[in-house]
Amino acid sequence: MPAPIPPDEEDRLAELRAAEVLDTEPEEIFDRLTRLASRILGTPIALVSLVDADRQWFKSIVGLDVRQTSRSEAFCAHALSDSSVLTVPDATRDERFMDNPLVLGHPDIRFYAGAPLRTSTGHNLGTLCVIDTEPRELTEDELSILEDLAAIATRELELRIVANTDRLTGALNREQFHLLGEREFRRAVRHEQPLSVAMLDVDHFKSINDRYGHMAGDRMLATVSQCCAQVTRTEEALGRLGGDEFAIVFYGTTREEASVALDRVLAAVTEESTCQKAFRDVRLSLSAGVAQRSQEDRDFAGLLERADKCLYEAKGSGRGIIVTDG
Repeated sequence: MPAPIPPDEEDRLAELRAAEVLDTEPEEIFDRLTRLASRILGTPIALVSLVDADRQWFKSIVGLDVRQTSRSEAFCAHALSDSSVLTVPDATRDERFMDNPLVLGHPDIRFYAGAPLRTSTGHNLGTLCVIDTEPRELTEDELSILEDLAAIATRELELRIVANTDRLTGALNREQFHLLGEREFRRAVRHEQPLSVAMLDVDHFKSINDRYGHMAGDRMLATVSQCCAQVTRTEEALGRLGGDEFAIVFYGTTREEASVALDRVLAAVTEESTCQKAFRDVRLSLSAGVAQRSQEDRDFAGLLERADKCLYEAKGSGRGIIVTDG
């Protein structure tokens, strides 16, 4: 039985992506937690499981030889809407899981307990869970231990989110955007997928800043970031590179598809119902440049530079438009 999609799914996924831990190498801070959970609670399997859009990915693993499974098979996906530990004493007797491939076959799950990784914003990013191949139950003290370990993992994830995020706009900061972009660039090369990058700039921002003051300018930048986040997909990473300059990475997307998405962004920024209600006497607009990965590109920095050249051309051609490299 598939788990229901939580009502905060888009915001939850955005916060998960902001932590910048998906598809990263193992880290001792998380590995210590799973080792402790396995030893203290006496289970052969313990995981820090992060529930992505269509998979669960394991940041830390004890007792399994896989790094991810389908979300449709994930016990942890059922814990997303709960604030307490989800316990399954015997999966073969639970109608949600009795036909699950992970119960019918390897790793032959019988017992499961997952403590949610619920951040201070109320979004559940996954679980710290323990699994056994025999039916069992946890005592109240054991449940409390699992919750305490999950709280440590959650705090570590929240620290990543704060460190990776631009405080004013909520977008990725410059350093993290470049790290994410380079990782997505390598992934696109490895899987022979298209990858496009957009550079965006608020038109006439300096004059607006001079006229209304820096606090108003800051509100404008935050509003622009919100507009971008509202009309782009969760997997499209938004970063603030500095000042009024933003960038978006579009994985698996051609320049033409990215331009369509940017049309929505530019429209949102100029709509009365979004940005304009905050600055009624100022007409906001963005200019954008888009570049798609080519065989000649050797790294993400080179691709971003080509997008920046397209942005320069857009700003020199009347502003409020999109220029692509093809």
